Amino acid sequence: MIERLLITAVLALLASGIFWGVRQWHTQRITRVSKPDSQPVLLYFRSDTCAMCETQWRYLEQLSQTENGRIRIQKIDTDQHPEEAARYGVFTLPTTILLTPDGTVQTINYGLTTPKKLAQQLAMAQHLA
Repeated sequence: MIERLLITAVLALLASGIFWGVRQWHTQRITRVSKPDSQPVLLYFRSDTCAMCETQWRYLEQLSQTENGRIRIQKIDTDQHPEEAARYGVFTLPTTILLTPDGTVQTINYGLTTPKKLAQQLAMAQHLA
């Protein structure tokens, strides 16, 4: 019984380490292809076939209204621009990638992300600028 728990714990730690390692590699890879801007940029990858993308867009509109022009949101349809999705390594929708004004990847959000979390991430990006 204890052996099973120990094996499960080790596998969980291994899986979490792999996840964070891939995420870090992905962030570094994207940073190399990003261009500087005068304000933080939020890349929003979406598709018409994505069920949660409309909800994410409403969240982004809320963020845009509360931030009052302090962020630029770039909407990218992965069906029309698959090369952009490939360039940034997007593998799930919706995906949002927050870039600092100098083009550095601040955060990557896979799946639906709340306006509160996006606002916290934006505040951190503006603080680092």
